[in-house]
Amino acid sequence: MNAVSMAVEDTMRRNSLQPVVIGVVTLVIVYVITGQAVKRFRPPGAMTVIEAQAMDMNAMSAATPLGSIPVSAEEVELRSFAPMVTYTGTVAAFNDSEVYPRVTGMLTALTVYPGDQVRAGQVIARLDSAELASKANEAAAMRIAAEHDVIVASEEQRMAAAQTRSVKAKADSTRLGLRDAQAQITASEAMRDQAEREQEAAQSSLADSEANVAAMQADVDYWKAEISREESLLQAKAVSREEYDREKAQAKTAEAKLAQAAAAVRERKAMIAAAQSKVRQSQANIAGAKARLEQARSAIVGAQADLAAANTNAEAFTHKVMHQGAMVNQAAAQERTARIVRDYTEIRATQDGVVTERLVSPGTLVQPGTPLLKIKSDARVRLQASVAEADLSGIRVGSAVTVTKPRDPRFRLQTRVTSIFSAANVQTRTITVEALTPNPGGRLLPGEYIVMGIATAIPRQVITVPLDAIRRDAEQKSYVWTLAVNTKQGGKTVYTCVMHPEVLSDKPGKCPKCGMDLTPKNKSGKFTAHRAYVTVGSSDGNRVVVENGLQAGQQILVRGQDGLNEDDPVTPVDWGASGPKTLPQPSGEMPGMPGMNMGGTNHGNMGGMKLEPMKPSNKTGSMDNMPGMGGR
Repeated sequence: MNAVSMAVEDTMRRNSLQPVVIGVVTLVIVYVITGQAVKRFRPPGAMTVIEAQAMDMNAMSAATPLGSIPVSAEEVELRSFAPMVTYTGTVAAFNDSEVYPRVTGMLTALTVYPGDQVRAGQVIARLDSAELASKANEAAAMRIAAEHDVIVASEEQRMAAAQTRSVKAKADSTRLGLRDAQAQITASEAMRDQAEREQEAAQSSLADSEANVAAMQADVDYWKAEISREESLLQAKAVSREEYDREKAQAKTAEAKLAQAAAAVRERKAMIAAAQSKVRQSQANIAGAKARLEQARSAIVGAQADLAAANTNAEAFTHKVMHQGAMVNQAAAQERTARIVRDYTEIRATQDGVVTERLVSPGTLVQPGTPLLKIKSDARVRLQASVAEADLSGIRVGSAVTVTKPRDPRFRLQTRVTSIFSAANVQTRTITVEALTPNPGGRLLPGEYIVMGIATAIPRQVITVPLDAIRRDAEQKSYVWTLAVNTKQGGKTVYTCVMHPEVLSDKPGKCPKCGMDLTPKNKSGKFTAHRAYVTVGSSDGNRVVVENGLQAGQQILVRGQDGLNEDDPVTPVDWGASGPKTLPQPSGEMPGMPGMNMGGTNHGNMGGMKLEPMKPSNKTGSMDNMPGMGGR
């Protein structure tokens, strides 16, 4: 059993080692074939990955030719400048509002989404309006019924008013009858009094007339006796005919007077009878007038009662009309309320702005107090920054503010401080400074971060330079690079190899180690960099005041000055956001590096670099002579 077990174990061990051996052999064969292929097909002078990693990059960097460096220059001049403090700020909406429904209902539509611009009065949501529309129709029907009741009550009021006018006319007529009766009584009483006075006067004149008749009768009787005696005397011729006629004439005169006196008595008696008749008629008239007066008085009482009843009835109908009118107004108000409530199913924006958040979705049962949307007014925005108390002393309402956005370098807005909060933040000990500004086009978004440069003094004419132009030496002294005329032009040019900086030559040629073209080590130009120490003052975040060390008209370097040394040749060129737009032409050419075969494409000179196909070296396919590279 032991021998069998050992045999099995040997077999299993051989079976397990066999795949390992086959794999190792395969890797060796692939490695050899790959190495031969790389050596055969690799361009002359090209490096393998291992060779490239083994290259001394520090030596390569030190061997880079120092040509004329492209820079951007700016002329020093006096300009208006106000010192600023720069703070990160926030854009706040002028007004924030949440949209709420005013009635309960099913949300059927939301017509806006976050980011949409809305106008005041725009319909932005709708609720189910069937129930509220029914209530509005019911209120309209109640208003129509109330208006009909007003028409009926108005007609009743008109009839009551007509009745009142009729009763009033009757009462007025009765009052006229009363006044007529009173006038008749007065006239009859006056007639009676006049008749009584006439009767009294006639009775008094009757007595005189009767006395006068008696006297006249006595006178007649005398003359009768005298005439009888005179006739006797005349017959006796005791008196003359003339005397007799005269006595007889007097007797006739006495008879005439008696007749006249008797007639006067009769006349007076007639007058008394007439006066008595007038008295009786006047009394009868008085009695009739008094009867009519009492009747008129009774009629007036009745007319007054009827008029009072008619007035009461008219007043009742007037109140009824007023009541029905009030009912119409109430019904109209209820209709308006129902329509207003129905219109609440169309939810409208209360201000111009932008939708920032959508809080519910259609199909939700909402009620008053349920927020639907958030809208921020962006026609005007509040730019706010928390400013330290130390920087606040020079800031006033009206101070200039320059606003920029980190995510949009082209954005720049000039505005002014509109308010400084009167209370400090108890945690950060900062005070909010705010600038209220229009926001045309909505370029400033509520909640967006901005950079606010706030002026701390009034502008003055000073020399300023960009902040990036300021450099500091090992002793932390401030300086700037200025553009100076190169006084060392015309020196001897030394050539070297990019890959082998130890190779030096006084004329162009090939590197004896790698076969690459030699390039100028030192190149000359019209200008050089010169260090000018300056004293800097206040800053606005972009530029800084230079108190001394520069004069107007000097040229300072503002781009491309990194890594400069004193008297390095520089050339001002146009500069873009990503670097120089053009490169200065060097005093020599830099042929293409080995392996930079452009495949026949004619690229010409690129910034002084002449690209050429690589020429094969004496050691084809080998880079054993390059520093740090060992041959295999």
